Amino acid sequence: MRVLQITFRTLLLFGALAALGNLIQAEETHDDWTRFRGPNGTGVISECNVPLPWTPSDVAWHVQLPGIGNSSPVVKGNRIFLMSADPNSALRYLLCLDLASGKEIWRKEVASVAYNIHMRSSFASGTPCVDDGAVYFSWATPDQLLLVAMTHNGDEIWRRELGPYVSQHGFGTSPALFGDLLILFNSQQADELPAGVQPGVSRVTAFDRTTGTTVWETPRTTTRVCYGVPTLFVDPISRRESLLFCNTGDGMFALDLETGKPIWNTKIFTKRSVSCPLVVGDIGIGTEGSGNGGNILFAVDLKSPNHELLFAEKDAAPYVPSPVAQGNLVFLWSDKAIVSCIELPSGKMHWKERVSGNTSTSPVIAGDKVIGITEDGKVTILSASQNYHELGSVELGDITRATPLVAREYILFRTNSQLYCVGKPTAQ
Repeated sequence: MRVLQITFRTLLLFGALAALGNLIQAEETHDDWTRFRGPNGTGVISECNVPLPWTPSDVAWHVQLPGIGNSSPVVKGNRIFLMSADPNSALRYLLCLDLASGKEIWRKEVASVAYNIHMRSSFASGTPCVDDGAVYFSWATPDQLLLVAMTHNGDEIWRRELGPYVSQHGFGTSPALFGDLLILFNSQQADELPAGVQPGVSRVTAFDRTTGTTVWETPRTTTRVCYGVPTLFVDPISRRESLLFCNTGDGMFALDLETGKPIWNTKIFTKRSVSCPLVVGDIGIGTEGSGNGGNILFAVDLKSPNHELLFAEKDAAPYVPSPVAQGNLVFLWSDKAIVSCIELPSGKMHWKERVSGNTSTSPVIAGDKVIGITEDGKVTILSASQNYHELGSVELGDITRATPLVAREYILFRTNSQLYCVGKPTAQ
């Protein structure tokens, strides 16, 4: 008879995992997609009743937005929050809409200055995050990076001016909440700058979400701007609640959530890391790449003392879009619309197919379906399985570079200038 042996060390790990689950669950419900890529940045909702593909009769509403933007919407209760901006003046619109109807509840206009950005970027590329008491927006000019907390009614609670922001391509960082901490990865540029431009200063900062005061700040190596938003996990070795990041100078790295102290790093990148890191079991996923190609996805063994590289996928890796996982299957939607499914921990590729159009958004999983969007607004729905099966497609009819928001009963699609709600928008 086999006897199950449970050690104190095992109990500690179970306790840490339970605490992590409680922390994430406290921030998210089925219909509260409160940060970029939803619950813990995974891009996954396990249950979704929206018909996919949908028909015109399934569209609850769609509204015209002021300005344009790549900022994804977030939802808390019956309110949608997102950002937009005038493409010429960089005037920013901080917006709150009613979930049921799409009607504007309030807008705040913030004057700004235009500066050089990537042709696919916008002056509203960062996604806000939201909790029960506030919504948090971030944006930048070369002179000043701003982080602002506002009530759900649009009144400013606090703001932080975080100094100059140096980048080739513009600002696209999104804040994220973890318990009482608001985390901002302020990655900046030192390489390939125009003559006379001083290098930026990169750091990760944790703010008290109620007051905006700095709780901790950790300097990071400044090379090229990286845009990934961290994900929370229990480090298998330290058993500490940790944040996983990727950047060019430090590689894949983990910071202690409570103190910000570096736990480990592995220098695996030589190019820019734009996508968000992902934790699947005890495996960390990160990507690097460039506009000229050479993209690589790396899978790192988080329980290995040396954080050994399990495999590197070069044939189908994305540059801007973030990977998404269902069980031990990871789905990659590359910028050139090569979609593939790989299995962990082996890296075995089950399939690789081309869908039409280039892509800047990240795929999401709604129940048992993968949703991806091309830049010209074609939404393609695939089966989230190890067998390739295209279920259908729908045209949004507008440039689309914002990752969609998925909930149990509805999906929000943000195009350059419009917001669509598909399904039955009801707050939980």
